[in-house]
Amino acid sequence: MKKRLIAAAYVGSLGGFVFGCDLGALSAATAGLRAFFHLSPWAFGFTVSASVWGTVCGSLLAGRFADKGDRRNLIALCSILYTLAAITIMFSASSGRLFVIAMRVLCGVAVGGFTVGCPLYLSEIAPPEMRGRVVGVFQIQVGAGVIAAFSAGAFISHVAAQSTAWRWILGLGALPAVALLGLVRFVPQIRPNAVKSEIGPNALPPGPPSYSHQPSIDQKLFQKRNTRPILVATSIAVFNQLSGVNIILVYILEILASAGMSLSLGHTYTVLISFLSLLTTLAGLAFVDRLGRKPLLYIGSAGMACCLLFLGAAIPHHLAPLLYVSILVAYNAFFAFSQGTVVWVYLSELFPPGLRGVGQGYGSSVHWVANAALISIFPSVQHASNVGIFYIFALMMVFQIAVIWLWYPETKGTALGSFSVSGAERGDRLR
Repeated sequence: MKKRLIAAAYVGSLGGFVFGCDLGALSAATAGLRAFFHLSPWAFGFTVSASVWGTVCGSLLAGRFADKGDRRNLIALCSILYTLAAITIMFSASSGRLFVIAMRVLCGVAVGGFTVGCPLYLSEIAPPEMRGRVVGVFQIQVGAGVIAAFSAGAFISHVAAQSTAWRWILGLGALPAVALLGLVRFVPQIRPNAVKSEIGPNALPPGPPSYSHQPSIDQKLFQKRNTRPILVATSIAVFNQLSGVNIILVYILEILASAGMSLSLGHTYTVLISFLSLLTTLAGLAFVDRLGRKPLLYIGSAGMACCLLFLGAAIPHHLAPLLYVSILVAYNAFFAFSQGTVVWVYLSELFPPGLRGVGQGYGSSVHWVANAALISIFPSVQHASNVGIFYIFALMMVFQIAVIWLWYPETKGTALGSFSVSGAERGDRLR
């Protein structure tokens, strides 16, 4: 039983590896994209953010699909879409910027589907006492994918011309997507709209690898009884982006260059930073079911606020490269231990059966709207001021601490969707 759970969790989280590869590849390809297409700051931001806008659409569509079909079919469909789009970018050497943008949007649609289908699947195969760790495997895979993409990007940038290297880097995610497509049919099937509030106690069925439930009555997400989980899902998604994590991840080479670091050295340090971040995510995974979700968020928000203040103060002075790397390592460690571990777990726990797919899709889409907006405007903001945005992010993390204390529930060890039920039907105060 334990072996089957581990195997299912590994395969069910591989969409996170594709997601991480896409993020890391996008970051590694930014310099090549800007040079190849001669992009202004505004056009650069729009081009880089194209895939992220795709994830908004993918999240909304996947949320609807997830409540009507098998989670495995959703994951497989996203794997096919991502593979086709990534391979097209890799081998269409004569394509223009608009064609590349279109393919990147399709990659984003697939990634948006992964961020809905994979956490849902993982939360539904896990017993309550292990749910944080099982869903957290998705974030581990994201971190591993980022490392793989940064490492491959550093290698490709040394052996290929900049005019072609970015295409190969952006096509990297096709490899794990193909692997996921081949493996997903061997894991247990979880159909939506469980009549039980928790699949976890049964975790994986003892029989063949399929598991289904009778569908529940269709429900609407936007109604009064769902106000609290909707607001919590919105805030956790928005604060996740207002931490600045994806700005720093996607534009890390640009940020290091603004501090006076060479592109070659920047590639090397990104691999180191992402590797240490993955180790901290593993530590967060060990504590998410022990300490709970809220304590991790407190620790991470406070730590990230301090790191962002230090980064903003240090960048204008072009200090030793090791100082910037140390700040970024600490920042990523605090994020990985808190937001990186908690956000996908939290979103998968808030909504009741019958609304879990559309609720996860809503929370994921809010996450990606905030992400896309920030990635779009960052080059223009950085052009105006190198450091101002980091001070804003630091302030947002301080604000999040107050919101967590006043508003967020603790979902450790509870049944899926129980927060929604208790808030709507019993009027319990959030603790």
